Amino acid sequence: MQNTLSIIVVALNEERHLSRLKKAIDVLARDSSVIIETILVDGGSRDQTVEVARSAGFSKIILLPGANIPVCRNAGLKEASGNWIAFLDADCEPAEDWLQQAIPVLSAEKEMIIGWPVMPPSPGTWVQTAWRIHWMNKNPQLESWRGRPAVINDAFRLITTRNMLITRAAAEALNGFDEQLPTGEDTDFVFRACRNNMTVLGIPALKVVHHGEPATLKAFFRQQLWHANRTSYKKIMDDGAGRTGGNAPLFSALFLVCTIVSAAGICGSLITGSSFFLLLLVPLAVLIAGPAGLIAFRAKALRWWPALCALYAAYGLARALDLAGFYRHKTSWKTKQRPETTDQRLEI
Repeated sequence: MQNTLSIIVVALNEERHLSRLKKAIDVLARDSSVIIETILVDGGSRDQTVEVARSAGFSKIILLPGANIPVCRNAGLKEASGNWIAFLDADCEPAEDWLQQAIPVLSAEKEMIIGWPVMPPSPGTWVQTAWRIHWMNKNPQLESWRGRPAVINDAFRLITTRNMLITRAAAEALNGFDEQLPTGEDTDFVFRACRNNMTVLGIPALKVVHHGEPATLKAFFRQQLWHANRTSYKKIMDDGAGRTGGNAPLFSALFLVCTIVSAAGICGSLITGSSFFLLLLVPLAVLIAGPAGLIAFRAKALRWWPALCALYAAYGLARALDLAGFYRHKTSWKTKQRPETTDQRLEI
């Protein structure tokens, strides 16, 4: 019996990375009964992305200039013929055994989503290494799922469309991605799967390198500013009543409140000359240092605590700014150019 995996890649100006991704897909180890279909959905690239995709031999190329990411993802889903569907970013590189590790799990149930956080290229910068430590320790509990190591509890927190595989039945049951969300559509997609009692698993064996990981603190801040989406946060909080999936929204809200309190403390100290008002900075410091310390402790890497503090401060500031209503037009974090239309919000 033959099975088809449709790999969907949404791209914008990715000519530098696309050939590497396609080569990695072409050498994936797999049984002869598995067919791979590759679909590129281009959101209006101004470089040679489409030409590179054609030259590399993508099965299908869809052109949607100006479309946002969920629109592009849904267009890919409509064109996909596979009973299994995967999402990879153009600047990603799956390990050779990626598909071999995925197939036994995908074959087990009708409605399923699996994935795992991507890895930075090696050697990584301190920003890339610290953020990898965060991802690897935010859901620390590995369990056995049918004899395979997996994260089962709150696994949706670990899965993004940089490295996601789903069954067609799951995609159809969820009616695709929410096209009203310019960013955060993948988190919403997997969260809805959990709310619908689908099987969602974090599988550590699904190794993918992400060559586009931000290498500096400035780039990391810009990425988080781009990813922040208060509309997505509101959906998650409404659906889960804050009990499930509310970590990021709650952290962002607390960071905003603590930042305002800290600003008031600084102003009060400057006006009155009293250092007493500086005590108002303590809640923000605790909010940053506490989670950073917890992750460093879980990772048994306390020397990375200062680096994690720096990343959480940048993360919190970016998310708080979005929550406060700033930076509403989502341009890519990798370019300083504003889009020609407000709908061109693809990340590259």
